[in-house]
Amino acid sequence: MNNYYTLKSLVAELRYEIFNKEVREVWSSRKDQIDFYFSSEKTGKLTFVAASPGTALYLDRRAAVPSRNAAFLFPEMQGHTVSGIEMPSAADRYVRVTFSETDLELLFKPFSSRPNVFLIRSGRITGSFKKDAGHAGERAPSIISAAATVAEADELTEIDISLPLKKKIIGIDKRFPRGLINDVADTCNLEAASMPELKEKVEILQQKLLHPQVVSITAEGNLSLLPPEFLSHPPERTFDSVNEGVRTLSLTKNREKRLLPRKKDIERKIGKRISGLQKQLEQFRKEPERLKKADTLEHFGHLLMSQPQSNEQAGDESVTIPDWAEEGRERVIPVTKGETLIDQARRYYEKAARIRKEIAMSGHKKEQLTSQKCEMEELLADLSAIEHPADLEKWIKNNEARLQQAGLAPSGSQPVARPYRLVPLGDYEVWIGKSAKSNDEILSLSHKEDIWMHVRGASGSHVILRNRGNTGWPDPQLVLKVASYAAAYSRQSGSSMVPVIVAKRKHVRKPKGAAPGQVTVTNERVEMVIPQKPEIPDS
Repeated sequence: MNNYYTLKSLVAELRYEIFNKEVREVWSSRKDQIDFYFSSEKTGKLTFVAASPGTALYLDRRAAVPSRNAAFLFPEMQGHTVSGIEMPSAADRYVRVTFSETDLELLFKPFSSRPNVFLIRSGRITGSFKKDAGHAGERAPSIISAAATVAEADELTEIDISLPLKKKIIGIDKRFPRGLINDVADTCNLEAASMPELKEKVEILQQKLLHPQVVSITAEGNLSLLPPEFLSHPPERTFDSVNEGVRTLSLTKNREKRLLPRKKDIERKIGKRISGLQKQLEQFRKEPERLKKADTLEHFGHLLMSQPQSNEQAGDESVTIPDWAEEGRERVIPVTKGETLIDQARRYYEKAARIRKEIAMSGHKKEQLTSQKCEMEELLADLSAIEHPADLEKWIKNNEARLQQAGLAPSGSQPVARPYRLVPLGDYEVWIGKSAKSNDEILSLSHKEDIWMHVRGASGSHVILRNRGNTGWPDPQLVLKVASYAAAYSRQSGSSMVPVIVAKRKHVRKPKGAAPGQVTVTNERVEMVIPQKPEIPDS
């Protein structure tokens, strides 16, 4: 969902789908995603992905409510029926959803470096998906009137014909999709067009964008509302609706974001292993040269042993001996000064024997290396074909022993790779940081409704009590028990009573440029506990 035209057509489709539908509940099961579930199972859920880049708004028929690790949001919306959805302004590109018999509104802000969705009542923000407490009570974002937007669009401006084509097209239509300019430049021959011709062609393209017949994902990974013949390469996929195109592209991008780093890490390791095996196999190509060298070394030994003074010490670093195998031609043989020629000959014999033994044993080693290389190439081929994170997890599990045996365990695939100590506690999990760096990692991995703890006034591990997405607090005795863990993993572990800071994760912030493990906390409380270390199954 990367431009005005996509959003405009999407809103028109959503209006037909969600009008007069009742909102059942609102959940967030991922860091940057909020889902609005409707009572009608056929309608599904309205999903908003508030990640930049990658913002998306779409209707998803897969409407299973999350069973764990999700936050329940906007309870005020339960039971309200959608009365409308619109783009009040083309300039701001907000999307507004209104409801029957209430002054509540939803305002989606997709085009921003900080995308968000606001819950508004009587012109004031009562809640928001991102930075919830920070926006409450603020005035709702001001929206440019539709009349002003039309006036701006109709305003004629003189365009410098010497400008690059991209700037000229944007000068004609500021909302034209940037990702499609190169395509239409080729297919419509826009570079050669005069300014009047260019304006005429852009107007034709505008009409195509406003009334899409086919929606597609381009070879570059952009969403296009233009017919395929206007694209410079055949599209990757086509769709009958804008919503399906937006949904598919968003899920694909999210999947790649989760899949690619881990997949590339394993591919790099396997590729490096294959390269190493190939270098070892290339050494076997030198076997004829090594056999020839062994013959030469053995011949040196024969020549040294054939000398009448072979039991005398060498007085120089080489000796010159007539070679009876080459009609008496003199041969210069390197020796070690101070050693007898017999000792020198024995050393040459040993070297020749060692080379021949290595070559004799190399057949089995060559078979082993070839087998290992084939196995690694098969693993790499299977890995390259994987397109879904779940399939990657399954592949790693199935090939875990083979990867470990080859020293290729993927990053994060083993328990030791976790940046925290994991402590099961009934139906809950507790994460305990291992170092200042891992303290930062578990902070970023945790959910905003989790419970964060740290000893007060001393260094120690960050401790996270996973709250399963609940907006409330766990049982007080459970919180005290986990606080005792934070006390035990601190510099005050030897004290009889230790103060521990307790706060929701959403009130813990990592200042820009702060040292590893350093955070600021608000809305905290302090509990006095006796330090107690937990039993950790896989520490």
